[in-house]
Amino acid sequence: MLSSKLSRMIETNYIGAFSLTNLLLPLLRNSPIPSRIVNVDNESVAGKCYSTPKQYPYYVYEYSKLCLLLFSYELHRQLGLMDKSRQVSVNAVDPGAVKTNIMRELPSSLSFVSFMVLKLLGLLHSPENAVNSILDAALATPEVSGIYFFGGKGRSIKSSSLSYDTKLAKKLWETSSDLFQDCILLPEILVLHDLC
Repeated sequence: MLSSKLSRMIETNYIGAFSLTNLLLPLLRNSPIPSRIVNVDNESVAGKCYSTPKQYPYYVYEYSKLCLLLFSYELHRQLGLMDKSRQVSVNAVDPGAVKTNIMRELPSSLSFVSFMVLKLLGLLHSPENAVNSILDAALATPEVSGIYFFGGKGRSIKSSSLSYDTKLAKKLWETSSDLFQDCILLPEILVLHDLC
């Protein structure tokens, strides 16, 4: 049961975004108008807290968001090498702490206390307000790419130093690409198997 929850979180927070982006990338690159890829991340965890072991589900969420950030920066670098005119821009966004059901797998008392503390500190955003940083990235000019938007009002910040590790990003890209290619080829293999 735990492994299926782990894989679901990684699939949702990283593999899904990687796969969808790679499927749409040819269309985006050939579009007559500039295109944008916006990945929603969480800087408060991505690459900040890796020194101590974590309990599920926090560490899986943390690593999946780091993977998304590494992917965002690596895609930005690769597209910059292929297309100097920036037909496709890639940005990451942290909307801040948002009142959602993200902590549904934690004890309800812990979720309640967490939300109350964030609210008292003025750090908890409604989903309606949190969308502003996503809109900042989505509406940015095409030249704006490789930026980490945070909290709305056009603000951007530097993400964790680990998120800029190009070696790690390239290794993640290669591994994810291999997995993606295997998934793309699987239906063809199954059809060929049925024909034999």
